[in-house]
Amino acid sequence: MPRTLIYALCSALIFSQSATAEIYTWTDAEGNTVYSDQPSPNARRIEVSAPNAMEPPRPSPSYNQPDESSSSAAAQGRYRRLEITSPANDSAVRANDGNLILGIAIDPPLRTGALLRARVDGTLSAQALPGSGQTEASLTLPNLDRGSHQIEAVITNTSGEELSASSPITVHVQRTSLNQPGRINSPNQAPRAPAAPTAPNVPKPPASTP
Repeated sequence: MPRTLIYALCSALIFSQSATAEIYTWTDAEGNTVYSDQPSPNARRIEVSAPNAMEPPRPSPSYNQPDESSSSAAAQGRYRRLEITSPANDSAVRANDGNLILGIAIDPPLRTGALLRARVDGTLSAQALPGSGQTEASLTLPNLDRGSHQIEAVITNTSGEELSASSPITVHVQRTSLNQPGRINSPNQAPRAPAAPTAPNVPKPPASTP
């Protein structure tokens, strides 16, 4: 039997066995080298080591794909970050019309089916921003009274169940008082300066004659 064929048969036999199988070799009467998993007189046992095994490399993360932990968190209704970024906590905001705009950061992105709302002094606002994958959003709080308010950003589902809430901030709204003199008709109208006082009636001097 050709030597190359013997090597091929030997290799096939060895790799077809498990790591604990025993392989034997001997020379037959015709001078051929024989390999088998069954022992024979004058056979020599060949030690077979365990084959090397390598795990396939893990695919590199794609920057175009969302982070798995972010997707998992959003799917379970959890948000790692929900924060009011503007205005700053304990800041004074001039808003004569009472409208206050909140800047809000969200992570993971606000998913479809979620609603972003604001809670002012413990009362959830009726205004809601639907989720569409945004990581930043703004909410306008209309007609806030002058004075200090505690404000939170809140994410709910469509059933109104609260999913997440931000840490509260305190905002001091400054707007013109309704009792300030000079306000006319509209509470948002800036006051007018009082009219200049007129001089008292003084008799005119007599007309001069030629």
